[in-house]
Amino acid sequence: MNDLSTPELNEAQHSGQPVRSLQYMLNQLAIHNSRLVRLAVDGVFGERTLEAVMVFQREYNIPVNGVVNLNTWDAIRVAYFQVELLYGSPPPLNVLPSGSYTTAEGAESEPMLIVQAMFVSLTKVMTNFSLCQMNSCNDGETHSNIREVQRLAGLPITGVLDRATWSYMVQLYQALVTRG
Repeated sequence: MNDLSTPELNEAQHSGQPVRSLQYMLNQLAIHNSRLVRLAVDGVFGERTLEAVMVFQREYNIPVNGVVNLNTWDAIRVAYFQVELLYGSPPPLNVLPSGSYTTAEGAESEPMLIVQAMFVSLTKVMTNFSLCQMNSCNDGETHSNIREVQRLAGLPITGVLDRATWSYMVQLYQALVTRG
């Protein structure tokens, strides 16, 4: 279902993916708003889905009729995106420029500041890394830390920040810092 051609959804007319999308969004909203109704995402617009739609309409000051018309769909979609911004998983951050990318030893680059910030966090949970200067340069401890990432990943130990090194470093950071 997309916001350009949203059919009206109601109990008698629809089942399948559009209803699953509706149920999923309503269920995510209900996780963070106890006045809304939790749903099983089964793709069937049954009594429980009808109830959830009507409760949503009441809570968001939409005419309560149990029909998911364009107005109701848009309100659910907007509310869902707001909840996702506050509580959902953040999107991945791609910091390396497109194409083949490297920062060689002694070179400066903006992504190197992010790498250095990640090393600051990793030093708190791993003894393999040393604190490094936040100078956007692949030198000193930063260079040594990059070589250690490459060693841990089984990559060629070049000390060059490249896509493979960045990919492993992100995995390491996510496993030990953000999920830790």
